Amino acid sequence: LKHPSSFRPSVAGMVIPLPAIPVPDGPPPPECQEDMKRLKWCVVAMIVFGLGRAIFAFLQNAISLDLWALVSLFISIVMGTFIFKDDEHLQSFYNCLSTTICSMCAEGRQGGLHCLVPFMMCTLINVAFDLLMHYQLFGYAPYGIFLVGSLIAQSVAVFFSYRVFKTLRGQSPDSGFEMGGGGGGGYARPGGADAPARANFEDGRAEQTAPSRGGGFVPFAGQGNRLGS
Repeated sequence: LKHPSSFRPSVAGMVIPLPAIPVPDGPPPPECQEDMKRLKWCVVAMIVFGLGRAIFAFLQNAISLDLWALVSLFISIVMGTFIFKDDEHLQSFYNCLSTTICSMCAEGRQGGLHCLVPFMMCTLINVAFDLLMHYQLFGYAPYGIFLVGSLIAQSVAVFFSYRVFKTLRGQSPDSGFEMGGGGGGGYARPGGADAPARANFEDGRAEQTAPSRGGGFVPFAGQGNRLGS
């Protein structure tokens, strides 16, 4: 197996904007409790494997290749910890973050379910880039063991995050609902309560643009004059 310094990733880092997708305030409903518990242990596994991954990356001279991935993993761990800021197992870590490097986020009262979608999308991006750029290091033990473990933990976390998100929104992928744009922030069923108003508006526009049938100009309808007469 080649030394990790011989591998050269093609992309050092990327910034991808995340959409603002609203979720309900307050604690999750009872339907989400089991998935939230599994998601919490996924975050714990991300912390454990991420710590081991960072330690052995330093010890085995792979930190130059894994630095940005470790930073992205830490960001996902922070967002996952903020989701469970009131949990008995992660509250102490949240308190540590909220009084140090993440104090601005804590002062802005960010956390809870509002971090669910950013956590899900950032973790999914981390998994995709790790698979594309670090698959050569899977067999570089013991660093590769923690690398694979962190990938598995993140992949499972994305799965349970999506399950929780789908339950919170109360819809399935084929329910036929659309997200409302602008300040509406909700869902509108096609052909719902706003359909009559929209239909009346379209009818009004059609009446305004329709050509008039009476008193208009009709070509070739006059008597005319014969040439030479």
